Amino acid sequence: MHELPLLIFTLLVQGSVGITLFLTLAVRKAKTLPAAQRQLLPAMLLACIAGGLGLVASTLHLGYPLNAFNALRHVASSWLSREIVFASLYLAVLGLCTLSMLVRKSPLALLLPVATLLGLIDVWCMSAIYASSTVVTWMHFNTWLMFYGAVGILGAVAMAWLPLLNTPGVMQARTRLLRLAAMLVVAIVAVRLLAQPAYVHYLASAPLNGVVTLPHQPVEAFNQHGGLRLFSWVASVLGAILFAFSAWRHRRNGVLFGGLLLILAEILFRFVFFSIG
Repeated sequence: MHELPLLIFTLLVQGSVGITLFLTLAVRKAKTLPAAQRQLLPAMLLACIAGGLGLVASTLHLGYPLNAFNALRHVASSWLSREIVFASLYLAVLGLCTLSMLVRKSPLALLLPVATLLGLIDVWCMSAIYASSTVVTWMHFNTWLMFYGAVGILGAVAMAWLPLLNTPGVMQARTRLLRLAAMLVVAIVAVRLLAQPAYVHYLASAPLNGVVTLPHQPVEAFNQHGGLRLFSWVASVLGAILFAFSAWRHRRNGVLFGGLLLILAEILFRFVFFSIG
């Protein structure tokens, strides 16, 4: 699939933003204990590496990676230019926070919310790139639901898997964060599901004129991946239920397996997203 670099880019960057979001929620409590502060570092490194690799993957789609610099010329009018700017700013601020953690053994707590905000703006720009294109299957609020949903789900899974606040003295804070992650995952999957009838209706009635060019038969293109979409939804729903139940009851194996199902579902959703575009 020629869109594979974009699949990797979007999921890695959105996952990075999700991890940063949960780091922002955890850092205030972690500052009360040195042991809890040290547990922030693996998550920061993972967020930085995922975001950096995602940015590298995005340049592979350009054919000639140095063309990425040309995309910066139209910040005032181009969502692509804005996305590159905010992605760069997000990684710069997150990298500064991580460097502080490595050198000073203390996070720059005030900068983490800034990094999160920049990351969320970057995801908005990323969504707008596709929603503003000439691909009718992307020109719907479902694009924002899928992209921001990936931020919440991937961030929640990473938070549950990583040892954030997993030390005596802050365990209650970890429990609250786990339950927040569980509720967020269930809410995202539920909202996405509720939005699907409106999305299918939109595709069935989408006007095909001189502006909208691809695909020429959106419902047919959508239905071609019916089996894969059904499998993705089953994995997402089952993963959300298992993840939420296990996070609430502190069952590690359930959190692990539920998280794997959720990640698999996000990969498949993104594959379908680009395949029908």
